[in-house]
Amino acid sequence: MKRLSDPAAFFAGLAPAATVVLHSGFAEPPLLAHHLAAQAAELNGVRVLTLMPMGEPEYATAAATAHLDVATFLPGRGLRAAVDEGRARALRQPLSRIPGLFERGELRADAILLQVAPPDAQGLVSLGISVDYLRAVLAQSPVVVAEINPQMPRTLGDAALPVDRIDFFVDANGPLLEAAPVQADDVDRRIAQHVAALIEDGAVLQVGIGSLPDQVLAQLGHLKHLGLHSGIVSDGIRPLIEAGVIDNSTKRRFEGVSVTAMAGGTRDFYDFVHQNPAIEFHPCSVTHDPGVLRAIDCLCAINSALQVDLGGNANAEQANGRLISLPGGLPDFAAAATKSRGGKSIIALRSSFARGAHSNVVARLGEGAPVTVVADDIDFVVTEYGVASIRCLAPAQRAAALVAIAHPAHRERLQREFALLANS
Repeated sequence: MKRLSDPAAFFAGLAPAATVVLHSGFAEPPLLAHHLAAQAAELNGVRVLTLMPMGEPEYATAAATAHLDVATFLPGRGLRAAVDEGRARALRQPLSRIPGLFERGELRADAILLQVAPPDAQGLVSLGISVDYLRAVLAQSPVVVAEINPQMPRTLGDAALPVDRIDFFVDANGPLLEAAPVQADDVDRRIAQHVAALIEDGAVLQVGIGSLPDQVLAQLGHLKHLGLHSGIVSDGIRPLIEAGVIDNSTKRRFEGVSVTAMAGGTRDFYDFVHQNPAIEFHPCSVTHDPGVLRAIDCLCAINSALQVDLGGNANAEQANGRLISLPGGLPDFAAAATKSRGGKSIIALRSSFARGAHSNVVARLGEGAPVTVVADDIDFVVTEYGVASIRCLAPAQRAAALVAIAHPAHRERLQREFALLANS
């Protein structure tokens, strides 16, 4: 491991067709990303691969993307505008499939930029709060450049990396990106109440981050022996772990341990996951693997969508023609939960937007709108107006159940539109 004394020279020396992978989510290395962006004009044709960057990446500015080929598996808040404006490319893959792209050589990494915790007495650094698909990238033996930051938590599970796997390093000591708690409104609270009522003792939860998941988790304190197996975790899980509500006692694999691929939260939450044996970080080849997930009894997948049509299909990616997100882990967990013994796949969404002017329950997803989750992989659809149990219903029954939880101002129109579709 050598100190990278001249980052500009390193990046300027990349081959024109090189592929650079960035540590994902809240673990993206800010110093290295800055140097990459600063050399963009010298890097024509270099591809930058990301997953869910959560800051304001300089490599995504118009000036940088004129030279860099930026592509992402999940835009996060950092790349949403760049993808929408055509300055970055969307790679539409569920998380379970991403490791295989590298394992089969369909994607090859020439360099990987990491942010890691300092080496311990055994000579191991920690990948910290994001493991995701990095093992598959590292298996290709790219040049590894690490930003070593003592503020990165040392997480347990499959997060350790021998220091001799790092080719170059830079020192850092800056705060990690945080996900501040979002204030819930009345609609979020009503949706969360309906979702929480579906959760039973012994359920193994998959949740995301944001106000709605936090509201759901806050209402589960009366339950017993919950588990956690998720793609990402945040502050909302901490009270349940500390109270013993989440004890993971029903799991056959990872018994007694909460499992995730990533974390994003406050500084206090990062301190909580630091060397915490109750939480393990594993690659998405484990956390999102269909076989692993289907083998979890009572897997309860709680996810959000932007639209649901009367056929029961969910769009979690586009709204009004704008790309908001990509599949991420949603289809992986939704499909597995419907096949898990005692499992439940729950899709939550607001019934409308623009103060009720436009319905998020639609007769049919619009032309070009993606189907993120098919109806067969959804058990329950939840809005602030209630719960539609759609599993195994005939088309007319499914449509009626979904109309009943749509915004009241749109129900009659939806009924008419469904009748027209059924007769066409």
